[in-house]
Amino acid sequence: MSAAGDVLRAGGLLVYPTETVYGIGVALSADVDAVRRAKRSPPGRPYLVVAADAAMACSLWTQAPPPELAKHWPGPLTLIGPAREGLPPELLGAVGDVPTIAVRVPGDPWLRALIQEVGEPIVSTSANVAGAPAPQSFDEVDVDALAPDLAIDRGACPGGVASTLVDFVAVPWKILRPGPITPERGSP
Repeated sequence: MSAAGDVLRAGGLLVYPTETVYGIGVALSADVDAVRRAKRSPPGRPYLVVAADAAMACSLWTQAPPPELAKHWPGPLTLIGPAREGLPPELLGAVGDVPTIAVRVPGDPWLRALIQEVGEPIVSTSANVAGAPAPQSFDEVDVDALAPDLAIDRGACPGGVASTLVDFVAVPWKILRPGPITPERGSP
């Protein structure tokens, strides 16, 4: 068991590296508003969750993503899909009248192993106070302001750019935020 896993299983707030930028989060079963309070974010903006693998990610939706999108996992691609019942309302957005949740399977093997150790997805967003730039290295994380229970320093994140964000509830699916990858429509 790792210290990071212990913190998350206990419902604590963790700052951690990803392949894109530093993140802050809690286990999905914890107080997800702890992230909002730490970041000083206004209510109403849903956060994404990171999953250990595609099966864990798909368990959060009522339908699987198109293959041309899912083939980019693990990696810096966040997919917005139709949310299953019972998820924390603070995490949900909507496309029309369809409740949605944003999910990513990160490319960082350490982070996927941590999620697997915790046994559930982690609520995730960039580790910065609202309005500040997303930190690309640990030195840019304002640990004092965020006050996590634990902060993991693994130097600089290799990606440095937030993940590509795609809504697959929309037909056809659409890219909402460009990022490190550009998925194409069509067969995998």
